[in-house]
Formats: sequence, C-alpha cells, structure tokens
Amino acid sequence: MKLYEINEEIDRLTDTIYVDEETGEVVGDVAAICKEIETLQMEKKKVLEYLAKVVLNTRAESAALKAEEERLKARRERLDKKAERVLAVIDRECGEKTDLGVATLSYRPSTAVEVSDNKKAVYWLMINGHMNCCNMQEPKVAKTAVKELINSGVEVPFCKVVENRNCSLK
Repeated sequence: MKLYEINEEIDRLTDTIYVDEETGEVVGDVAAICKEIETLQMEKKKVLEYLAKVVLNTRAESAALKAEEERLKARRERLDKKAERVLAVIDRECGEKTDLGVATLSYRPSTAVEVSDNKKAVYWLMINGHMNCCNMQEPKVAKTAVKELINSGVEVPFCKVVENRNCSLK
C-alpha cells in the first residue's frame, strides 16, 4: 500500500466514526475501526522507515562517490604535475625545436600581461578613461551582516529575516 493510500484510508475510517448528538454515544464498531487504524499506522511506520533507509543509503553512496572523485582528482593533479616536470626537463635539455622520435618539441611565441600592483594599475586605468580595461564585480549583499543589522532593530528596505524549516535525517 502506498503512503498516500494509507493516509486516505485512515481519514476514511476516522470519518466513519459517528457520535449520536442526542445521547453522546459512539455509534458503530469503534474497537474494530481503532484496530484497523492502528494496523494502518503500523504499516505507515514501516513505509516511512523504508524511505528513511533509502535516504541514508543514498547519502552514504553519494559520500562514497565524492570521496572517490576527490581521490581521482588528486591522482590526476599528481599526473599533471609529473608531466609538467618531465616537460621542463625536456625543455631544459633541448632548448629549441627538436624531433624526439615519438613526438616533436616545438616552441611558439606568446604574450601575456603581468600586473605588479593591481590597485595602482586599476586607478590609472580609471582616471584615464579606460573603464573597459577594468573588471568590476557587481556588489552583493552581505547577508550575515544584514541579518545582524535587522536583528539589532534596524529596518533594511528590500531585506527581511525569514525562518525556514529544514528537514534533517541522520
């Protein structure tokens, strides 16, 4: 039986209990109805227990995959560094375009900008009208600081502290 079906059946059984308005007496077989509701609640508990096990197993599997990803990432990074070190040795020994049998070592010219003092460079670019050369990040609200401000009694427009209910299963 599905969880929603169990809930519907419990509601249906609860609705079948009738109290006589004049005498205040409960009409119907209350003991049988209560026993059936109890059985349904036990079945509901089993379903919920199963779903909790599914959540815990899924979390455990996810954690195992995350650990494996981290292990593989560390291994890949070690291999990348090893390749860089070996290439540096080849570069040091050859120094110019060389045919190595299975591969050819070659060089290509490239250019890059090095900035020694970022603040001074940005200031110069801004005062000289080169705003397109500056990356300006959009300001964001520091939510922790705003929460403290609101909790201290200050009204901050467009901001409010909301209380959420977070479900947790351990």
